[in-house]
Amino acid sequence: MNGRRARRLVSHVLGAGLAGTLLATAWCTVAGAATTPTSPTTITPGPSQTQINAAQAQVTSIEAQITQEQQQSEALSQQYDAAVQHVQQLQAQLAATTSSLAATRTQIRHDRAVLAKAALKAYVYGNTSTQVPALFTTSATAGYSRTEYEDTAIGDLASAKSALEGAQARLANIEATQQSEQQQAQSAANQALALEQQNAAATTAAQSTLQQVQGTLASEVAAAAEAAAAKAAAAAAAAARAARQAAAQKAAAQAAEAAAVVRAVGGTANAATQEANQATAAAGGPSVTTSGVGSGPSGAGGGGGSGTAALQSAQSQLGVPYVWGGETPGVGFDCSGLTQWAWAQAGVSIPRTSQAQYADLPRVWTANTSSTLSLSSLQPGDLFLYYNLDGTGSVDHVAMYAGGDTLIQAPFTGTVVRYVPVYTTGLTAVAQP
Repeated sequence: MNGRRARRLVSHVLGAGLAGTLLATAWCTVAGAATTPTSPTTITPGPSQTQINAAQAQVTSIEAQITQEQQQSEALSQQYDAAVQHVQQLQAQLAATTSSLAATRTQIRHDRAVLAKAALKAYVYGNTSTQVPALFTTSATAGYSRTEYEDTAIGDLASAKSALEGAQARLANIEATQQSEQQQAQSAANQALALEQQNAAATTAAQSTLQQVQGTLASEVAAAAEAAAAKAAAAAAAAARAARQAAAQKAAAQAAEAAAVVRAVGGTANAATQEANQATAAAGGPSVTTSGVGSGPSGAGGGGGSGTAALQSAQSQLGVPYVWGGETPGVGFDCSGLTQWAWAQAGVSIPRTSQAQYADLPRVWTANTSSTLSLSSLQPGDLFLYYNLDGTGSVDHVAMYAGGDTLIQAPFTGTVVRYVPVYTTGLTAVAQP
C-alpha cells in the first residue's frame, strides 16, 4: 500500500528562489556581451518586466495547485485504504457466517437423520433404547399409538425443520446484509480509487504545465537579459563611434588649421601634414607623407589624362548641395554619386556606391599593407575610401584626391561639395580607376 501511494505522489520541483536562479543563470550567459562594442544591429526587445512577473506568478499558482492536489491525493489514499480494509473485514465476516450456516445445515441434517432412524427402529423392533419406548408398547395399528407417534416423532421432526428453516432465514438475512455492506464498501473503495486516479492525472497535467511555464519563464528572463546586454553593447558601440567621430573631426580641424597657417605664412604642405599626422595618429588613422607634393589642388603632381578630367568635373560642382542618393550636376550629389559622375565625364565608368568602388577598383594603397600613405605616389582623381564613418561596419564614404594635401568631397547632409584637407581617420584604401 505504501509503495502504491509513493508512486502516486508528485514531488515539488521548484523552490521559492526559482525566478532568481533563472535570472542569475541568464545574466551569467550573456553578461559578457555588453563589454565589447559591435557594429549597429537591430535589437529585438526582450519581454517586459510585466510579462516576466506574470510568468512568475503563474509558476507560484501552479506550485500551490500541485501542493493542494498532493494533499488531496494523500487524503484519498487514506480513504481508499480504509475502504479496502472495511471490505476485507466484511468479507471475513461473510465467510464466517457462510461457514456457520453450512455447519448448522449439516448438524440439522444429521439430527434429522438420527431422529428418523431412532423412531423407525422403535416402531419396527420395539427397541427400548429409543427415546420413545412408550409409543410402541401397543399395536402400531392402534389409533392412539399412531397418534402419539405422529405427535412425538413427526412433531419433533417438524420442530427441527422449523428451527432449521428459521436458522437458515436468519443466516440468509445476515449473509444478504453483509453482501450488501460489502458491495457498498467496495463501491466506496472504487470511488475513492477513481477520485485518487483523477487527482493524480490532474497533478500530472499541472506538472506538465509547470514545466512549460518554467521553460517560458527561463526563455523570457534570458531574452530580457540578452536584450539588455545587446542594448548596452549598442550603447557602448555608439559611444565608441561618437568618440572616433569626435577625434576625426578634431584631427580634421587641426589639420585644416595647420594648413591654413602654413599657407598664410607662405610655407609648404609638409608642415601642415606633420600637424595632421599628429592629430590623426591620436584618432587611430595612418600617417601621410607629402614629399614632392604641391601645396594645394593646383599642385597635383603626376596627374593628367582621365584623372585630371575627372577632378576638373568634380571641381565644377563645388558649392552644389549634398543630397542623399544624389547624382545630378547642379542639383545635388552624395559622396559616391559625385565620384561616379566626375569619372563618367572623363569617359571612365565606375560603380555607383562607395562599397562597390572599394570592391571593384584597383587599389594603390591599403591600410592593411602600410601604415603610411605617400601623397606623392597619387594622381588627381584617385579615390580615398573610408570605413565605418557612419557606424555601418562597411566602407561608407569616398572622396577624390585634388592634389597636394587636399580632397574634394560631398560630405553629408547640410553641407556642399567642397575642399577639405587630407584626413586619414577611417581611411582603408586609395583606389585608382
